Amino acid sequence: MNKSFYGSLAISNIKKNARGYIPYMITCVICIMLFYIMMAIVNNPDVTKMLGGVTLKSLLAFGAWIIGFFSAIFLFYTNSFLIKQRKKELALYNILGMAKRHVGKMFFLETLITSVISFVAGIVSGVILGKLVFLALIKLMDVELPMEYSFSAGALAMSLLVFGVIFGIVLLCNLGRIRLSNPMQLMAGSRQGEKEPKTKWILTLLGLIMMGIGYYIALSVKSPLEALTVFFIAVLLVIAGTYLLFITGSIAILKMLRKNKKFYYKTKHFTAVSGMLYRMKRNAAGLASICVLSAMVLVTVSTTVSLQAGLTDVVGRNLPDHIRIDWSEAAQQETQERQELKQQVREALEAHDVRIQSTRDYTYTSTAGTFENGELIPSSNFSLDTEVVEMQFIPLAESSEASEYGPLAKDEVLVGGDLELDSDELKIAGLTFKVKDQDSDFTGAPEMGSIASSCYIVVADRQVQEEISKGIGENLISAGYYIGVNINEADWDKVTAAEGDFNLPEGARCDDYQDALADFQSIYGGLLFVGIFLGLLFLMATVLIIYYKQITEGYEDRERYQIMQKVGMSLAEVKQSIRSQILLVFFLPLAVAVIHVAAAFNMMSKLLLALQLPNVWLFALFTAITILVFIVIYVAVYGLTAREYYKLVK
Repeated sequence: MNKSFYGSLAISNIKKNARGYIPYMITCVICIMLFYIMMAIVNNPDVTKMLGGVTLKSLLAFGAWIIGFFSAIFLFYTNSFLIKQRKKELALYNILGMAKRHVGKMFFLETLITSVISFVAGIVSGVILGKLVFLALIKLMDVELPMEYSFSAGALAMSLLVFGVIFGIVLLCNLGRIRLSNPMQLMAGSRQGEKEPKTKWILTLLGLIMMGIGYYIALSVKSPLEALTVFFIAVLLVIAGTYLLFITGSIAILKMLRKNKKFYYKTKHFTAVSGMLYRMKRNAAGLASICVLSAMVLVTVSTTVSLQAGLTDVVGRNLPDHIRIDWSEAAQQETQERQELKQQVREALEAHDVRIQSTRDYTYTSTAGTFENGELIPSSNFSLDTEVVEMQFIPLAESSEASEYGPLAKDEVLVGGDLELDSDELKIAGLTFKVKDQDSDFTGAPEMGSIASSCYIVVADRQVQEEISKGIGENLISAGYYIGVNINEADWDKVTAAEGDFNLPEGARCDDYQDALADFQSIYGGLLFVGIFLGLLFLMATVLIIYYKQITEGYEDRERYQIMQKVGMSLAEVKQSIRSQILLVFFLPLAVAVIHVAAAFNMMSKLLLALQLPNVWLFALFTAITILVFIVIYVAVYGLTAREYYKLVK
């Protein structure tokens, strides 16, 4: 045959199958664009110049490879839909005399044409939109450094390598299908009858068990460390359970609906349930994929948006004052030396015209442990499922702030921080104290970067503090001196120079709000950026799978519904039956995805605590908002794809 014949035939096939090829190519373009933009930012030398740039670069590199990995999965999945729709066409080529090698040449050219167009369009889109995306990232991170975005040859080469491999493997899989195909079986296509699928109770039970274990792990997580350890185990169990329940459990549910005579023997339900029952064996994996991807979108977006929205809470938790100075072992120093440090810090700030609004200082001893049955139990060994409490014991007389709360008896304490008590008594190291106040606005300063709950215990004097330390054991106790300074925010530009004049003793550390804010902004801004990209990728994959599922079922159902009309079923009844089937199939994955997110909420809140965000209500709010927005998008996709389905079955 003439070589140009294959090219003409390939182009003609792409045009004729535009309904399937255009969404596939759009998916390729978006995946390539996202990957290129991410890699271009990773390769940008200006990124490492910003505060937290190294961390950001690692996050973006990780995000780029996640995009590459899932892109391969999505493209393989969507390609299988395309091949499925062309079974009869491929069989016809064989019957008309084209050898399998000729069909292979045609497929090679089709893959080459679609891949080249997709790659060029993806790179061009990445270059054009990359500048805008880069500016959005700079805005998210609140960076003021002069930074430029330019074309990246390294990102181009990496994109070509990754997607060249993906397209190559897709082509090999298609050629393998052609080589192993039987023309008569392909020609039969959807006309091949299917036996009624059997209810596989063992697999259904296994799916329930795996789902139940995954849910139990997520709901029973008690600490951030445990959440970090078991997160992927719980996720894998839930994903596996989801696929098993959709593949086998859905058949069991449909058979139960069929036995329900009041439900089943209605026109709109009869055809829908019977049609889905015979097709569920093939379609359940697609529904499970929609469910899992929907849950990924919801979790990814809600967590990263919550981190960004809770940024000030995170920084405020670590730095309750604008400037904090921690001097380890300072409690062993003389009071005069501590006061001299406080005075010279004040003088250095005033020398640079920094207006001081308030200062506070206190000595403390600290330890870590657990809180059980009204008792703080210090410990140096913790299991992963232990909720750790960081405790600070502060003498009333040696705290410039706590002294405002009046005198304390030897057996009285003030309690502040994250600890919530159910009684007015507190046991510490064998000593029992009366809680005079646990609702005061006294705030201590937790250890920078601590993921433990913070508890501040104000005691009467140093003698009581020493008794507690003796009961705990010196090996479990550390001591320090804290200075907190709040300034006029208009003077922030002078703080860095003033901090350079602080004559801090050995073991002392200085942190300020602005630097901490910039550091967390770079990390959380990068996480949000990656989260938006991954959320967009998962959402696109969800929409694409839904679209192809509707198109596939539209082709399969066209002849069936035409026969139903010929045997006396009205057009209105046909439409009602179609609507019943689509609604049941379409919204089941969404409902299960929302249940997954609800079950994962406890574990995700613990993971956010590991990232310094303790505000559970903020996470709950943005999770609810994300679910509502996703439902709106999901319903819109339903409307668009259902319209295509109706066109096909008419």
